[in-house]
Parts: sequence; structure tokens; C-alpha cells
Amino acid sequence: MKGRIILWSVVGVLVIAGVLFILLTGKSTRRNQVTIDDLKRQAARTETSINELTAKLAQAKAVPLPAEKVQMLTEAEQKLNQARTLLAEVKNATEPGKANETLRNVHRVIRQVRRRLREATKPKPAGQ
Repeated sequence: MKGRIILWSVVGVLVIAGVLFILLTGKSTRRNQVTIDDLKRQAARTETSINELTAKLAQAKAVPLPAEKVQMLTEAEQKLNQARTLLAEVKNATEPGKANETLRNVHRVIRQVRRRLREATKPKPAGQ
């Protein structure tokens, strides 16, 4: 009986020590810091995406579309120009934090452009 008490006491102490170790050391790992060079490489990849979207936009404008879809394409073009402006800011940035935030904004704008392009070029259902 005494042996079991001692054994479970040791197990309990080890569990408590393990939990404390995990809690105290879990947050000490640091995130990798993003450098300006990393952001400029990401900006170059993003610029490629913007160029591809520009080509898709040109293809979509070549096809005759209803007025509402032309309006969507115009909005997409405006957003694309906004993304280009923001991307130029990222390329000229010297502070990583601001450049990272601006690059995130560029990606948000690109998502909006893709959504508008998809909506504008989506064919109507056959029943309508």
C-alpha cells in the first residue's frame, strides 16, 4: 500500500513538473522575423499575379458583356490599379512592419479583383 502511494506521488509530481515546463517554455519560441528582402521577394511574386490578372481582365473586356458585368470589370480594373500602387509602396519600403501590412492589403485587394472577375465572367445559368 505504501508503495502505491509513493509511486502515484512521484507520478503526480512528474505530471505537475511537465505541465509547468510546457507552460513556461511554450511561449519562449520566437516567430521568424520577416525581413525587407523576404517582403521584396513576395512582392515580386505578387507582381506576377497582378500581371496575370491584368491579362485575364483584358480577355474579359474583349468579350461583349451586359452593362452590370462591364461595371464589375471597371471596378476590378480600379482595384488592380490600387494593388499596383500599394505594391510600389512595398517595393520602396524600408520598415518591415509597414511593408508587411501593406503587402497584406495588396493581397486583400487582389482577392477582391479575382472575385469581381469571377462574377463578371461567370456564365448565366441555363434556366434564366
